[in-house]
Amino acid sequence: MSDCGNVQKTFVPTEVKEDIKPATSGFEVSDVAAEKILHFLSIEKKDPKTHGLRIGVVKDGCSGNSYTMNICDLETCEKDQDKIFEKNGAIVMVEKLSYLFVIGSTLDYKETLLASGFELTNPNVKKSCSCGSSFSV
Repeated sequence: MSDCGNVQKTFVPTEVKEDIKPATSGFEVSDVAAEKILHFLSIEKKDPKTHGLRIGVVKDGCSGNSYTMNICDLETCEKDQDKIFEKNGAIVMVEKLSYLFVIGSTLDYKETLLASGFELTNPNVKKSCSCGSSFSV
């Protein structure tokens, strides 16, 4: 038998409590993020009914993982069995295996004087690097 080190036991209740509400989709997209996705699709001359923003998690950075975001066609993402979300006509696709890292997250778009871009608020992140570009769960 192996030594499991500092493994802690967790009690999992078998009954559902009334005050606990399940997440509706597991991934949220803000109105501003949806608007920006549609804006970037129009710049790229892509149809918002067939294209959207694809999010993935890759092994990278000083904390272990980082996000990838790019415009992708819906057909490819459906073939890859990605999770697909829609908000105000904008499509967001999360790579199938990456979804485990971002469950419960919210995609937003921030604009400041120094920078602008998509921001993923991820409750699963346990540690991130000082520059904020990589994380671990």
